[in-house]
Amino acid sequence: MQDKDNVGVWDTALRSVLSCVLLALAVEGIFPTAVSIALVVVGLMLWTTVSTGVCWLYKLLGIDTYHHAR
Repeated sequence: MQDKDNVGVWDTALRSVLSCVLLALAVEGIFPTAVSIALVVVGLMLWTTVSTGVCWLYKLLGIDTYHHAR
């Protein structure tokens, strides 16, 4: 069973940029280790939703920003 995409184009673009920024900040070493780990976790979660097109938080909340063809 394949999940339906629920992340739209603009949502994907924003998540991609934010994910790259968070991951870049994490590897720069300008924050304490705990903060860097949190940035990596959030960045990877965003990147996963970009890669799959599915956001589980959106599914829980009933949000769908993907424009499905009718």
